[in-house]
Amino acid sequence: MAYKGVPTSSKKKLLHRLDVLQEISVELLKERDPKKLLNLIISRALNLMVGDAGSLYLKDQEDNLIFEVAINHSTKQDLGRLKLPLNSSGIAVYCFNTKTALRVDDVHHLSADAQYTFNGGKDKDLNYRSRTMICHPLMTSQDEVLGVIQIINKKNKGKELWPSHDEAAIAKMPLFNEEDEKLLKSFASLASAALENTGLYKNINNLLEGFVHAAVSAIESRDLSTSGHSERVAVLTTGLAENISSSRDRHLRNISFNDQQLEEIRYASLLHDFGKIGIKENILLKSEKLYPEQKAAIKARLDEFSHVGEINILRRYMDKLAEDNRAPTKFELKKMENNIHNFRQKMNFHWQKILSLNTTSVLQEDNTSILNELKKITFPKRDGDVFPLLEKAELTFLSIKKGSLTERERDEINMHVTHTYEFLKEIPWTKKFSNLVDIAHAHHEKLDGTGYPRGLKGNAIPVQSKIMTIADIFDALVAMDRPYKKAVPIEKALFILEDEVKNGKLDSAFFNVFLEGKIWKKEEFLKHMVQPPRRKKKAA
Repeated sequence: MAYKGVPTSSKKKLLHRLDVLQEISVELLKERDPKKLLNLIISRALNLMVGDAGSLYLKDQEDNLIFEVAINHSTKQDLGRLKLPLNSSGIAVYCFNTKTALRVDDVHHLSADAQYTFNGGKDKDLNYRSRTMICHPLMTSQDEVLGVIQIINKKNKGKELWPSHDEAAIAKMPLFNEEDEKLLKSFASLASAALENTGLYKNINNLLEGFVHAAVSAIESRDLSTSGHSERVAVLTTGLAENISSSRDRHLRNISFNDQQLEEIRYASLLHDFGKIGIKENILLKSEKLYPEQKAAIKARLDEFSHVGEINILRRYMDKLAEDNRAPTKFELKKMENNIHNFRQKMNFHWQKILSLNTTSVLQEDNTSILNELKKITFPKRDGDVFPLLEKAELTFLSIKKGSLTERERDEINMHVTHTYEFLKEIPWTKKFSNLVDIAHAHHEKLDGTGYPRGLKGNAIPVQSKIMTIADIFDALVAMDRPYKKAVPIEKALFILEDEVKNGKLDSAFFNVFLEGKIWKKEEFLKHMVQPPRRKKKAA
């Protein structure tokens, strides 16, 4: 820093300190990390005031002053995190309560009318001798006191050690003066503004974090079986992004994400499915190819077929007995029972085929031959008309080769990405989250252009989205059993992803990092891999 080596002339010294103060103001206002800011304030204050020791007190929620951070150049002992009640009589507490700056020549020899005291016990503990002190309240723009900054023992030079055990030498050391007091007042204003900004920044971050998790809760409350998906995708995506940043792969040497970009990726991942809030629940939660009402209609139809068929068997037998004008034999009765039993078995066989077709598969299945058989089955109604076992719409649903959705339903589900985009773009994101909307919007795009909703290809897809796509697919495959699919073993999920890579849909370098880093073994990911809660059944 420019303040190393102070000019000898008083005028030059003052101008130099003002220049340093200006530099410090920029430095303090740029720092966003609260802990780093506290240490920065004290270290810069000591350099500016040429003090040997300094401390910063902040008010907590329980009306105490907390000794947040302290530096002592002449002793390396840990000063601890003291707690001073606001009803005590110490110098820092007095400064806080009265909003008054204090300048004391010797804290061990206070005037008789002083309204504050100095506890020399800490000096004894540290084997240190405090003498001159300057203290100033830290005030917000609303005239509220945040805390107190305190500088102890002025020196001639910054690197000079304080002569704690030599009273004669201590007596020759400089005292804080009126110029120092004015300078600390200016510095305290800057420090207060920096602390206030950091507090506002923290509040904004807390607000954003709360909003994001509320949004995730809203999504998952509609489908409890996907509970934890957004969090897991966020963990996998950020974990993969971190590993890519540190990868030695020559194809990835130009890709790196800083903490701010990783935070943006995490939020984009958490919100990537928010658009599902706008999808109809019967489609969003569809666990089988047929809707429950369709399945019930087919079962009722089959039951009617069964009843009509049994009646027809009995009627034909009765007509035969009437024509022969005789009573049935035991053999004939047994044969009739067998015929009815076989007919029921046949009906159950048809039903089991339908149930089998109705289950979903992660991989494509071709059930054309079974469907063609079922398509030919017809039965007479009680009124004599003939009708098919399966209606046209039901055949269409049972013809689904992968998953539980028709193309129309799939298109509607896929609209969740557009819904997500439309929602997120309305939020006035700060500059550091300027790419968040585009990242979330492209998480279902594929390198070969077969993704959705825009069919982007290659470099048109944001790098962060390519990373998230791998994480999203992996979690969707291995997540706990859902109503519409069984959990896929890790090995099979990796095989499916590898197949997508070979087909030019996913980035091979990113997938290799995912494999090598075993991102799915991260503790944070495993923590969210819990059995989702079940919906409570409605009372009858």
